[in-house]
Amino acid sequence: MQLNLDFHNHTILVRSSVETILQNLGDEFHFFCRESVTQIDWSLSLNLQSPPSISSVVAHKITDTCAIYSLGSKKILDYFGKAQVLWDELEKTIEIYSLDEDRLYELGFLAIHSLIGQKLDQDGLCRIHALGVSFKNLNALVMLPSKGGKSTLLTHLMMNPDVHIISDDMPLISLKGEVYPFPSKISLEEIPSSGALAELKWREFKRTQYPPKFTASLAQFKDRIDVNSPHHKTLLVAGFRLSSGKSILSPVNRFKMIKPMLEHMIIGVGLPQVIEMFLAFNFTDLFKMTYHAFIRSICAFKLVMKSECFHFYMGPDRADNAQMLLEKLNDHQTP
Repeated sequence: MQLNLDFHNHTILVRSSVETILQNLGDEFHFFCRESVTQIDWSLSLNLQSPPSISSVVAHKITDTCAIYSLGSKKILDYFGKAQVLWDELEKTIEIYSLDEDRLYELGFLAIHSLIGQKLDQDGLCRIHALGVSFKNLNALVMLPSKGGKSTLLTHLMMNPDVHIISDDMPLISLKGEVYPFPSKISLEEIPSSGALAELKWREFKRTQYPPKFTASLAQFKDRIDVNSPHHKTLLVAGFRLSSGKSILSPVNRFKMIKPMLEHMIIGVGLPQVIEMFLAFNFTDLFKMTYHAFIRSICAFKLVMKSECFHFYMGPDRADNAQMLLEKLNDHQTP
């Protein structure tokens, strides 16, 4: 069984004998699934079996979760016998082994995100850690830290039928500062009890280093995905949480966006890119990371220059936060 994925002309063929893993990955990356592709750039195999033995070799790095080895063109992440990732840059293959189905899915999910993140960076299409929505002819990118409330904000925004999704937490920004969709899944700590999102089919995503989350594929929201976002103007919003009090959404000078852009786009993109980080342990990988940071900086600069910039101090009333953002978007509509 296999899955064909095409991320803006970067293709991955995913194979596994476990149907539920392919089905869940297909739901996760529904927007990028294809019946067939003309050329395969990378091949990913997810094997529900014991990790193979590793020949006697010195580990380059040891972390709390795994040991990392190098054998020619292969880099091996050994999760202390419970899972293993074989990443071959020459053959363009990734082999993942584990007897734990949840672990196998999680590592496959992270491998796809890490690989595609690097390839899209090279093309000048960089990720930003933000909630991306559109309202009529405007985009809104709301940057918040992990667990900052992006998905909760989305829950309330989606109650308005004119709101469409660009990405739950990872829109793409081009070298021209345009916003491209990257719809995958919605993640929440609890399943909503009311509203549009409560009607979706949810499943539990078990994570090794983090508490589990409930996720829902945006394949269930096909008519609410905005594919025209590159042609819209953008409101770029740096979000902050208030412990109490009324929410404040105010315009700011573009220089005030430097720190949020460093945090949410240039240096980090929110999603734990564990495989990408684990592989960065020699000079060549350090050079690649510097190059990626340079490309991200250009995309970030263009985005800021093309956007209207705001600071959003979000109070505890989640519905009020969503309404305030919608009012701002409505005020900025062009005739």
